[in-house]
Amino acid sequence: MKKIFPALVLLSLICCKKEQQKETQAPAKKETAATTKPEVAKDAEYAEFKPETVQGLKIKGFDVNSAFSVEGHTVVSGTYEYPDGNITLPDTEKDWGKRLLLLNNKNEILYQSPGNGEAYLYEPHFYRNSENGNVIIVCQLAYEYFFGGDAFLLENGKIKYLGNLDIEPDNEEKGVTDILKIKESKDGISFTFEADSLVLKPGSEDIKIKNNGVKYLYDGQSLKLYQ
Repeated sequence: MKKIFPALVLLSLICCKKEQQKETQAPAKKETAATTKPEVAKDAEYAEFKPETVQGLKIKGFDVNSAFSVEGHTVVSGTYEYPDGNITLPDTEKDWGKRLLLLNNKNEILYQSPGNGEAYLYEPHFYRNSENGNVIIVCQLAYEYFFGGDAFLLENGKIKYLGNLDIEPDNEEKGVTDILKIKESKDGISFTFEADSLVLKPGSEDIKIKNNGVKYLYDGQSLKLYQ
């Protein structure tokens, strides 16, 4: 019995060593990475909002019609003054009238839009992206009648002119900003209209059309009409 017991212990140790060698030699299993599907771009709506108005703002040589505090900046609508009734710089004979300004917190002008000539109204309306916080500004244009609006993008403290929405509802009592809906997706920023019928090129050609999914789309380069 004394000889058998050490033999059993030795046999057990040999078996354990073989098992350890098998574990060491066994190839590691490769973990297969889960296949991730590309995330589909989600439409983000721009909701209209009314920013805080800035009272008593004075800009030398500029007649302020309205001013608003937006994203730490001041957005101003108005015209440069005409001493003695003459057009003077920064207005020119081809660039004058009501326009949009962006000011910093020192009331220094960071941006000014082109002038709109004889337009009586240049009224800013504001829309905020529900996801990234960017702001679209649409300035309603009018003489005795509404005739579309200029669209701007306010992003990271900078304004970019997107283009002109040369369209109105077929209703003289409403302007384009009364029927406007704005969304952003992977295709760009779309401007659609809640009205059964529309007028293209209002005030010049007055083309009446049915609203069968009519939209303007800004694709990152230009603003185009689709009808």
